Amino acid sequence: MAVIKNLILDWSGTLVDDFPPVLTATNALFEKRGKPAFSRDEFREKFRLPYAEFYKDHLPDATMEELELDYHEAFRHIQEEIPLLPFARDFLDYAHGRKMPVFLLSTIHADHFAVQSARLGIADCFTQAYTRALDKRKTITVLLAEHGLDPAETLFVGDMQHDIETARHGGVTSCAVLTGYDSLAKLKASNPDLLFQNLHQVRQWLEQNRTDAHAAPPVPTVGALIYNARGEVLMIETYKWSHCWGIPGGKIKGGETALDAVRREVREETGLDLAEIRFAGVQDCLYPPEFFRKAHFLLLTYTAALPPGASDAVTLNEEADRFRWVKPGEALSLNLNGPSRALLNHVRSHPDLAFAR
Repeated sequence: MAVIKNLILDWSGTLVDDFPPVLTATNALFEKRGKPAFSRDEFREKFRLPYAEFYKDHLPDATMEELELDYHEAFRHIQEEIPLLPFARDFLDYAHGRKMPVFLLSTIHADHFAVQSARLGIADCFTQAYTRALDKRKTITVLLAEHGLDPAETLFVGDMQHDIETARHGGVTSCAVLTGYDSLAKLKASNPDLLFQNLHQVRQWLEQNRTDAHAAPPVPTVGALIYNARGEVLMIETYKWSHCWGIPGGKIKGGETALDAVRREVREETGLDLAEIRFAGVQDCLYPPEFFRKAHFLLLTYTAALPPGASDAVTLNEEADRFRWVKPGEALSLNLNGPSRALLNHVRSHPDLAFAR
């Protein structure tokens, strides 16, 4: 992959959190026409771009002209409190520091963009803003041509399937973020080139891309199969692994030993402290399909036991959805991610690694 020199950014759900007022204004249109309002989850599932297609499906008797007038009248009164998303300002400052051209490509009305960007203090962060792009696939070709951008050196960051389709249409690198409208499942179905939790991770990738225009080296990580006093193992479910079950773990930090990383990651993700730890082996996790973005891990795996008499009460952090303690055989019947299944099978064939009671 070439070094990225140009950025195209979506607005809603990528730079700002405008979901609540957008939902409120949209529901006003439906209620005015005698239709039921959307819940938050329903709207996330059904809303799509281009929004003309969304309205054609749900309000086929209304014209786009009247819908837009009603929407903007409702929206302009409730947009005052729309905040920047976390890391958005730092990301724009980073791009400015690198002298990277930054273009906005959004369906937002020009008047609303002017009000919001001025209030948030980022109006001058864009080389040019392409607003009211009703079909971004058409606008991106104009944007690239007008500024003579090389698609191979251009990244488009957005939060919806339409953004991924737009990037593909323009021949630029597509990058999805999980801070906006479309769910992880919907974004993964669009097969973006990159998928990150937020703009901070996009920045980290850009820094890596800047120093290595080819494939990034594998990331050293650790993971532990943890046993409690009953001989059960801890399984956690996370969105990062497409809601599959698996072992806790994560990246090794610079200057940190692998064993220290295991203890830290387990404590951060579960609140548990470990006693005895046994090395189980190394897995070359080359782009595991369950992971939420394309990544190559070098995974150091361990088995571990809790301190004698310690509680096995788990306190999950924000990365996990739920947990369960199960017998190793029962764990193999769960919907596991690949690395965790491989570790369980390895331990089953090497009983000296287990801490069974």
